Amino acid sequence: MLLANTFSEYIANFKTALVFVLLLVFAPIAFILGNFFIGSGTIFLDYNLSFANPAQLLLALAFAAVYVLIYSFFISIIIFSVRKDLSTLHFNYYLTEMIKKFTFKIFWFNLGFFLVLFLLGSVLFFFNVPALVIAAILFLLAVSVIFVPQAIVIDEENILNSIYNNFDFFRTNFSSFAKIFVTAIILLAIVQLIEFLVDLVVPVGAFVSIIISLIFIVPYLEVMKTYLYMLKYDLIRNPDVLHRKAMKKKHAYKR
Repeated sequence: MLLANTFSEYIANFKTALVFVLLLVFAPIAFILGNFFIGSGTIFLDYNLSFANPAQLLLALAFAAVYVLIYSFFISIIIFSVRKDLSTLHFNYYLTEMIKKFTFKIFWFNLGFFLVLFLLGSVLFFFNVPALVIAAILFLLAVSVIFVPQAIVIDEENILNSIYNNFDFFRTNFSSFAKIFVTAIILLAIVQLIEFLVDLVVPVGAFVSIIISLIFIVPYLEVMKTYLYMLKYDLIRNPDVLHRKAMKKKHAYKR
């Protein structure tokens, strides 16, 4: 039921989800800069960059900061859109007054966390820690804060309180994290398989995988995270009934 409801919510917000496709413009730029590599539907920053000359480092970090800012804006939009479906909001007020605040909170969190991961990865790389171990450590750190954007937009807290709410949600709703984790792993495996199969025919699998990721995987997972995070509120006692009501309201509005 969760997967079906999430997919239904994704379809209902498909036009909103499509904004993530705009991030594709960063893929060729990352390729030209040469300090990034694309794979598994993601743009990765090379840890060797920490040993590059200052100009290259600053250019790459500036590129990453712009990417993170726009990505944070799109994340705010999709979370807000799902939240609007599942609760009563004064839409105009939130759209004009709060989206900018949500965006910059998510941006500063994402940018700070990105820099922490980059510095940690560079240090581990410097000490010749195996790449697989580095990837595992950074992956575990990344998944530990996956609900912070939801906490920022839904709880309307500052960054520190949102990080606390994220861990509190983990503690009290570990099954929700498990559902997200399993779904993400399956989707990642599928996109990697597609990337591999495409590369067997023509070497553009990395770009195909990032298109799939931006059109479906990223917004779908954000919709699922938002849907699950909304369940923590007592007023959402029966999520399936609430979901059906939200969909009826949206379809009625379209007519």
